[in-house]
Amino acid sequence: MVAITKDAGAFVTTRRHHNSVNVMELPRQWAKRYVLRQKLATMDSHLLRDIGWDVYEARIEAAKPFWKA
Repeated sequence: MVAITKDAGAFVTTRRHHNSVNVMELPRQWAKRYVLRQKLATMDSHLLRDIGWDVYEARIEAAKPFWKA
């Protein structure tokens, strides 16, 4: 997305790259991943099917370290 601003007087890109991460948000993202992966590790196959996961996918996701997306 491109925006024109009065003070800049030129085109300014306002879109952030999808893989850029605010340093202040990293701990929050890591905590969310950790909690999700811990919950996936404890769910049985019936619960996993209810949320659209299978056992194999859940085990792979649960085995990832929190810093890996």
